[in-house]
Amino acid sequence: MNNRSDTWRSMMTTAVVVGATLLVLSTLHPELILRNNTPTGGDMGAHVWGPAYLRDVLLPHWRFNGWSMDWYSGFPAYRFYMVVPALMVVLVDIIVPYGIAFKIVVVAGLVAFPFCAWLMGRLARLAFPLPELMAIGATMFLYDESFTIYGGNIASTMAGEYSFSLALAFALLAFGLFARGLETGQYRAWAAVAIALSALCHGIVLIFVFGGLVIMWFMRMDRQRFKYGITTMVCAVLLSAFWVLPFLGGHAFMTDMKYEPKPAGPNESLWTMFFPLPIAWDVIILALAIAGFVGSLLRRRFLGIWMGVYTVILMVGVNVAQRQLPVIGLLWNPRLLPFVYLLRFMLALIGVYEVASFVHRSFVLERRARGEEATHSTVVGMSTNSATALLGVSALFCLIVLGFRYEQLPGGKVESKNGKTHYTWGRCRCRHRAHSQTVGHVGTSKGTRARLRTASITTSCRQCRRLVMIRHMAAAERCGRTTAN
Repeated sequence: MNNRSDTWRSMMTTAVVVGATLLVLSTLHPELILRNNTPTGGDMGAHVWGPAYLRDVLLPHWRFNGWSMDWYSGFPAYRFYMVVPALMVVLVDIIVPYGIAFKIVVVAGLVAFPFCAWLMGRLARLAFPLPELMAIGATMFLYDESFTIYGGNIASTMAGEYSFSLALAFALLAFGLFARGLETGQYRAWAAVAIALSALCHGIVLIFVFGGLVIMWFMRMDRQRFKYGITTMVCAVLLSAFWVLPFLGGHAFMTDMKYEPKPAGPNESLWTMFFPLPIAWDVIILALAIAGFVGSLLRRRFLGIWMGVYTVILMVGVNVAQRQLPVIGLLWNPRLLPFVYLLRFMLALIGVYEVASFVHRSFVLERRARGEEATHSTVVGMSTNSATALLGVSALFCLIVLGFRYEQLPGGKVESKNGKTHYTWGRCRCRHRAHSQTVGHVGTSKGTRARLRTASITTSCRQCRRLVMIRHMAAAERCGRTTAN
């Protein structure tokens, strides 16, 4: 019986993680990723230059940064922008053409995100099905459309924030490895490497990862764990110091984007920043997150407690960061919001288990003979079969909702009737969404600018993409310059 249960559990884990990964990959459209052309969309076009400059100019002179006259009246290349994602592009470019290599790195953090969230839970010794539920929560975060430029989700990544999503994926691994190391003393080197990679991929995620590690460290402090935390974080600092220390030391010379701290204006408040979704969804997610936190307290589940505590600290940090921070300097405070949303989504999915476990104990177990014990691989309070069923229902519901929302379900199709276009899946139907975004200007040698509309990598409709691309190419032709998406 145990062998059969373990088999079902392994199959469900594989189905959830692989299913979430394939859903994300489908949304990103592999046929566009593997097309050798110039990536664009939002700020993406501005990043295409960097890895090529690193490959052609800096690396041949054994340098990771240097001075370039390609923009402005000269600027320090890769002094104030992260170099590791660019190095990844250069590495992949050895195997595939540059345009494809760039796009593979752009989507790598998103595609790996569900797996990293699951592995974080596994490394932290969360029992089945909690790591799998965390992977579902992380996938829901990727599809959150309440923000588009803060970083981490699909929309922000397609707007050019791909370094952020890479850093966030490494951060989840770092948290899992560090939590496991505090318990067992293992994985010191791996944790240090994951922390350093996260810090080197994005300066704002650097704040998130080191802040989270320090809180995790303090929450489990004793003599042995003090030594483990010190040695691991010092090693991570030394690995990343070649870029991080000059970056922090030169913050006085960073460009001020002149973004106004939030909340700003009569229609904004901290409340609307922390809860940007429709009221019903915000209430449900918050209630489940509270249930996940309370359940973690009662069961002494360290990772769940840490996520709840860190979420509150980050919310306070959003308010504090309205003013300039010491050492770090400029920080647009909404950039901390993705961390709040991510932890809350994952904690809410833990809350789904806690609510289901409570219902199971109250209405199912009372009808059975007492004395039944949970298996070693299952969270106390629910049998393996029940936990597997809960995971299956939760995964199926979330993936169907996301797939329908983003028109990615097998058998779904776009239909036009009476001048209106709808996406249908069986008997379900919703208005077809337009999938294009403004990407700024395309210039010419004479300085002419043309406003373009182009499809991003996330375009979900081939017909929309084809029509948008025709307009894009026509506008570019009028400018006298060919631009590929």
